[in-house]
Amino acid sequence: MTEGLASLAGPWALAACAGVVFFAYMLRGATGFGAGVVAIPALALAMPLNVVIPVVTTLGIVASLGQSVQEIRHVDWRAMRGLALPSLVGLALGLWLFAALDQRLLLRAFALFIIVYGLWSLAPRRPRIVLPRSALAIAAGGTGGLVATLFGGMAGPFYAIYLRALALDKRRFRASISSVLLCLGLVRAGGYGSLGFYDLRALALLVLLAPVMVVAMLAGDRWHARLDQAKFERVVALLLAASGIALLFK
Repeated sequence: MTEGLASLAGPWALAACAGVVFFAYMLRGATGFGAGVVAIPALALAMPLNVVIPVVTTLGIVASLGQSVQEIRHVDWRAMRGLALPSLVGLALGLWLFAALDQRLLLRAFALFIIVYGLWSLAPRRPRIVLPRSALAIAAGGTGGLVATLFGGMAGPFYAIYLRALALDKRRFRASISSVLLCLGLVRAGGYGSLGFYDLRALALLVLLAPVMVVAMLAGDRWHARLDQAKFERVVALLLAASGIALLFK
């Protein structure tokens, strides 16, 4: 295991990565999503994307499992059914592209994606997305499945758009999005495993970061009631734009 970690980064870089994971999963514990948005760009600055994505996917599964089991009675199952098929189609396409694309090209595409998303999130007057419920489910599920598989956990905002359109209360929203991300993560992890991306480096990094994630989720759960959502979204948008610019020059 130590050989796997040594081949990824030095001790100070690994400590910084643990700090990033703590912050990301504290936000995840509070909101139900957002860990991948924060963690993946920052970790990709220090490690290969094809290691970061399977690791964050697995951490996300464990995080979602805890939240989903705890709040399963609050899940909106009708919303889940509407997202299922579009998400699977997007996921299948994403797995094919993840295996086929050159990693440097994928990293550049990822950087551009998060810069655009971060700047869009900072816009003071974003256009409202007004679609019939079924069309919004297809758009959010298909795009979310594709993006999550290609970039490893950036799907939360797409599913959040759909679930917010249903006017769910804060608790039902968090329970539903955690369950969606759990199902998506399980299928993605199986796909990454079949493609051979869980190597010694990924497994060693998982052993290091899993305890950090658990503590962060517990801290985030306590923070849930006091979260300032608007401030959170602005901070994440700035982090995204900065990380994307840094990734372009990596």
